[in-house]
Amino acid sequence: MDELDKELLNEIQWTFPLVTRPFDAIAKKFDSTPEIVKERLNQLKEIGVLRQLSAIFDTRKLGYTSSLVAMEIEHDKLEYVASQINRHPGVSHNYERDHQFNLWFTLAVPPGSDLKTELEKFNVLKGIKKVRMLPTLQLFKIGVKLDMVDEKKHDVAPTEEKKEIKNVKFEPTEEDKDFIRELQKDMDIIDEPFVKAAKNLGITENELFEKMKHYEEIGVMRRFAAILRHRQVGFTANGMIVWKVPEDK
Repeated sequence: MDELDKELLNEIQWTFPLVTRPFDAIAKKFDSTPEIVKERLNQLKEIGVLRQLSAIFDTRKLGYTSSLVAMEIEHDKLEYVASQINRHPGVSHNYERDHQFNLWFTLAVPPGSDLKTELEKFNVLKGIKKVRMLPTLQLFKIGVKLDMVDEKKHDVAPTEEKKEIKNVKFEPTEEDKDFIRELQKDMDIIDEPFVKAAKNLGITENELFEKMKHYEEIGVMRRFAAILRHRQVGFTANGMIVWKVPEDK
């Protein structure tokens, strides 16, 4: 990847333009052409760097409940247990850790489902010795930007805790659900990529943009942005830090 590739990846992770021809707007910002921008991004998708370009929603606002889960698994059963847990549609970020509790993952369940009951379904798997459910008590930060260039040359994008919107109650209608399903689809890197979504929903592009902006304003949609595969872009290691902190700190 050259400097332009890295600049483009930085840009679309947080500030993707919600306009009819977004790649024109991006090209103008980088003194390039829409054709070059689209070609670069499609190449980055082909080689596995750019995983997806879509809306990212706040599952809490949509009524989902989730928890970090830690399991102590017999070493010779770890691969088996992990593969079975991965089959659950609500499981993400499933990692082996160098610890007594050697398997950590996130489990999310939709409205109407009980998180503890859903977790107990894994009890039939052989090799699980201990389970700890670690639900969120307070959110301090969520979301990450993989900085592809010298960070001193760029403004730092606001982290999610700074973008928290006042507590607006949101109960999705059937129409909302259709919107959310459509906007989570990977967007094509073409001249007018939002036309397809608007057509599928039976609305105009302007109506689509207004809906997306509304979702952002009330905190339902965190952002419309790119998701990268961190290992393919050079971030080869990650770790989890656990601190025991006094309540008053």
